[in-house]
Amino acid sequence: MNADILTIIKNIEDRQPLATGHEAEEFHADLVNTHREIYRNRNEKLGIDFSVDVLDFPGTQAFDARVVRIAAGANNELHKHAHESLFYVISGKAEVRIGDATLTLEPGGLAFVPRWHFHQSRNLSEIDELVILAITDFGLTKAVLGDYDKRTRLAVNGADVLEGA
Repeated sequence: MNADILTIIKNIEDRQPLATGHEAEEFHADLVNTHREIYRNRNEKLGIDFSVDVLDFPGTQAFDARVVRIAAGANNELHKHAHESLFYVISGKAEVRIGDATLTLEPGGLAFVPRWHFHQSRNLSEIDELVILAITDFGLTKAVLGDYDKRTRLAVNGADVLEGA
């Protein structure tokens, strides 16, 4: 069994908090200032213009919080990945494709994306940026599979992206 997953299991079994010694402010996220960009993709021909930031909270192992920003009138690529995602629209109006279904979400709207389902988000506004909070189990999935995102979606011509869709 992978050493990372064994560490997660041991930490759960030990019943000890992983973020001791941190100030309360470190558990608060400021969506404007408390994040780091991990991915950006622009392709004018395909209407792709978005970024993905991660919110770093102390002690997280199984999930991560990401902020997806999609430019006005743009979308992200149609893609799939091993981690599950829960999308919460913070601002803007989104069209979220999950498999063959399409949902329209406004601020406060939620959508769940199961692992390995093709999905894509599109900003329905031609003026305002779309901002989505994506809660994923990337940490757990990465512990099981290794850094699969670097080999697939985030790689040039990654295997889990449909560029022409």
